[in-house]
Amino acid sequence: MGILNIFKSIDRKQWFVCYNCMLHNDHNELISIFYSASPSVNVVGRPTMICPRCNDANIRSFQEIKDEGGEASLWGLERIVRKHPRSQFVVRHSSQKTSVN
Repeated sequence: MGILNIFKSIDRKQWFVCYNCMLHNDHNELISIFYSASPSVNVVGRPTMICPRCNDANIRSFQEIKDEGGEASLWGLERIVRKHPRSQFVVRHSSQKTSVN
């Protein structure tokens, strides 16, 4: 990857980390991070995303991590995202539900 990847902008609202995938894959960030531009779904009255790999809702967007004060974690996650092509993190839902209760 080139020097220009350092300056590649990241829309933090569309990048997510799944804590369930992180737990079950020996904390492998490459498997736990995903990019999604699809709309959020309503989970127990709260709009959130569903992980396309494990269908779990235990995820946080990069923006939520920043808002909660996790700058050190966010720096590491964004560094991983900049190091690899976006296509590696784009995962399609096989069937997306509109509401989960």
